[in-house]
Amino acid sequence: MQSWRFAWGHDLLILRRMPDGLSGDDAAIGSDSLSLEGQADVIACAGEHGVSAPAVRARLHPEDHLGEGFIMDCAPGEALPQVLLRDPAFATALDRLPHQWAEQLAAIHAVPPERLPAELNDRSPAQMLRDLEHRWRALGGVSPVYALAFGWLERALPDPVEPRLCHGDFRMGNLLVTPEGLSAVLDWELAHLGDPVQDLAFGCIPSWRFGRYDQMLGGFAQPDDMLARYEALTGTKVDPARFRFWLVYSCLWWGVCCLIMADIWRRSGSDGPERLVIGRRVSEVEIDLLLMLAEDLPLPDAPMEWPETETPTDSGVPGAAALIGAVSGWIERAIATDAQGHARFEAKVAINALGIAARDAAMGAPFAARQRRRLEGIGLDGEILAAMLRRDPAAMTPAIHTHLRHLAVENCLIDQPRYAGITIARSQWCRSG
Repeated sequence: MQSWRFAWGHDLLILRRMPDGLSGDDAAIGSDSLSLEGQADVIACAGEHGVSAPAVRARLHPEDHLGEGFIMDCAPGEALPQVLLRDPAFATALDRLPHQWAEQLAAIHAVPPERLPAELNDRSPAQMLRDLEHRWRALGGVSPVYALAFGWLERALPDPVEPRLCHGDFRMGNLLVTPEGLSAVLDWELAHLGDPVQDLAFGCIPSWRFGRYDQMLGGFAQPDDMLARYEALTGTKVDPARFRFWLVYSCLWWGVCCLIMADIWRRSGSDGPERLVIGRRVSEVEIDLLLMLAEDLPLPDAPMEWPETETPTDSGVPGAAALIGAVSGWIERAIATDAQGHARFEAKVAINALGIAARDAAMGAPFAARQRRRLEGIGLDGEILAAMLRRDPAAMTPAIHTHLRHLAVENCLIDQPRYAGITIARSQWCRSG
């Protein structure tokens, strides 16, 4: 989606619209994503029931020649987690945020379903899991770690509950925060009717901690105070097993969404690499899932030996890694340094994409050879291993667990070597005991 800020007289407003050249089906990360018209309806309804959502001022019509979208108030505040988590000006706001987080979710979940648009999707946890796995397989998903997680989730399915309005994407990055606290809840395209605990867990997955892996709630706190406040407001006890199910589900969901982003790039003909770079973040989720499920898996027989990442010095005819690195360095010096605004962002994304390509060229083949040798030692190939773990996660052995750890680390060292989960994995998996 695109968001444009503009002034109309003395009012600051936001135009939320579909990018040119994309349809709703092209841009959606889920088959049940709301249309922009549906988003406007839900935002308006939530605002009427005490949720801090910007007021919707107008809907776009064909005669406006602006595409699909709507106009809403521009709420004050900062949304970028990198700013909120590091700028001392927001320290007081972050102290208040766990309670305000709970208060907003309690208000969202209290909206009467009969007041909501009929477009809202309502699926049971079992149906959501089936749909997610179908999407993963249709996108060519092959990761044995993802297969393991699908099997674990199938066996951990919670009982259905009375469906309530869920935001579906309640996390840092979709909240506006001022130095005084939370000012607005944004980005309602994944709103649906479902289990409120899904919303409580969603903002706690590792991908939404923005480098602060040990701070489970959004990278700034533990979820205890938020959950206690939510329970006090709603009178509903949050079941830890249900919370854990949705935590693992949401983590896996984001991994599938990374594949969807790459698929959107292929289908839309986009000329920028951002969605492709996101498509390589599937390996982060492999790390996260193995850390989350560790207590249910048999321990490897020995501490992990961390993969070597040193690449040979380039000589003679320049290799692919050297060529890619040279182009990346040139973009950094000649373009990114002087670029402004979105152009600078795009240059940084291009540098990131080239870094992935260079590491893949240098380390991809050696890592793949190691993976084949490990599978030969286990007596399985990758496809059979994934099918076996999907069918029964209890088929995991210490040797398979060792392979999956190495596989996830090798993938992530190519895709995102600075991912915070890598540090956690190394500290836990390379020590004895």
